[in-house]
Amino acid sequence: MAYEYERYDDRRDPKWALPGDVRDNWNNPTIATFFADVMTPGLSQEEIDMGRSIFEGAFESMLAGMQMPPELEAAGEWAEYWAPGCVEEPDAPEVRLHVRIPKGKAEGKRPCIMYYFAAGMAGKPEYFDVEIAQYSADLGAVVIAPHYRVHPENKQPAQLNDLHAAYQWALDHADELNIDPDCIVLSGYSIGAMMALGLAFRLKRYGITPRGLSLVAPPVDDMASGPSSRISYFSENLGCESREITWHSFFGSTRVALPALSPEIVPNHCTVDELKGFPPVFMHIFESDPNRDEDIDFCSKLLAANVFCGFKLWAGTNHATFYSGPMYELKAKFYSEVESDIKTLIEKDCRRPWNV
Repeated sequence: MAYEYERYDDRRDPKWALPGDVRDNWNNPTIATFFADVMTPGLSQEEIDMGRSIFEGAFESMLAGMQMPPELEAAGEWAEYWAPGCVEEPDAPEVRLHVRIPKGKAEGKRPCIMYYFAAGMAGKPEYFDVEIAQYSADLGAVVIAPHYRVHPENKQPAQLNDLHAAYQWALDHADELNIDPDCIVLSGYSIGAMMALGLAFRLKRYGITPRGLSLVAPPVDDMASGPSSRISYFSENLGCESREITWHSFFGSTRVALPALSPEIVPNHCTVDELKGFPPVFMHIFESDPNRDEDIDFCSKLLAANVFCGFKLWAGTNHATFYSGPMYELKAKFYSEVESDIKTLIEKDCRRPWNV
């Protein structure tokens, strides 16, 4: 399916940004610039591999300034594990797990954060080591970041199955890692946040309710129905064009915008009734992001289902505002608020088991 946009809502002009640091960094290079090099339908495997190499080189350059402070590096240890493939996919491969374990003796079981990185067609958890290590140190948590399969070679639910396998591994190895199996928070940005929602729907089938979800700008719907779905940066940032080719790459072109697709794959395909008993959710939404309206709609469904839900709309921001360019005051505030959300979910059980 190709979407027919009556007109594009061009947001490339920095006038749309919050004045100050956000406006000064509005057009910083973002990874969305390289989406078409990997995800355009019809590319050969050689072209995909070349595009992925360019993407990963650009990603590493973008993150080059985010050096791990020595004191943060010393606060924990890195470990690598392999989880058996998902029970719902008989031939599923093992899943590599990038794990951060705090140093020092814990008072009781530690909380666990499942960290799902963004993009999905390239990259690896190690790109986000600073963020992972910060969560682990500040919250005393074991952080598990699955290295899920890439698209377009692997379509959903392959990636969801990898996340499911990683969650089950955490349950099976809770004693080994000193994890509280009843205090596992799912977290993610962009595609990673969307898959966190999908996993919550999947686990609901198994009678499992995670402690909660901390989400940033998830693309929850492939129907492109809200006004924000027309927001465009003409490949310079995540706009409607980049989002559309992501759907085709992630789901397969014949499955895009099919209402029959499960909420495990496209979360906003759910009904309010299907959200009864859903885990608590904190979500951050960006004004000039094509995902904006569908994210608000999903949160409205959560509230209608009486699910614990808090969300914040960051005015004058776009999908990559806090994930590109240098650190500045508002960006630091954003990261602090996301961490505060996770802290709340860890310290306070906000689940509503009576609401089913």
